Amino acid sequence: AMSELLKNWLNNEVGLSTNVANFEKDFSSGYLFGEVLHKFRQLQQDDFKGFANKNTYEAKLSNFKRLEPTLKALGIRVNATQSNAMMNGERGASLRLLYQLKMATDRLFLACDNGGGRGGAAAGGAPPRRGAP
Repeated sequence: AMSELLKNWLNNEVGLSTNVANFEKDFSSGYLFGEVLHKFRQLQQDDFKGFANKNTYEAKLSNFKRLEPTLKALGIRVNATQSNAMMNGERGASLRLLYQLKMATDRLFLACDNGGGRGGAAAGGAPPRRGAP
């Protein structure tokens, strides 16, 4: 299932500071999204030290605001309704964004190594596109 693929990616490949068990609960503060982006240096989430690992409304709001520019640069649009759904731990909300993040990082690594190696179609990513920049 997609959730198992993402859980494996986060826990075994990305290597977050905590083991992901429950997407809705674990990602509701936005902190772990920031950590995922920070782990991939090319994604430029360079203000990660400004993220708060807290579940207060203010911390969540601040974290999700910090994510916006990086997500936008990856071509991932997150509106207020989607952010609120993630902050409220609504089922599937965080999973959707994580899937988009995984696809974006797969594309990034495909571009970096010219379509070969890790992160390609065999790893569940998109097949290399011909003529992509």
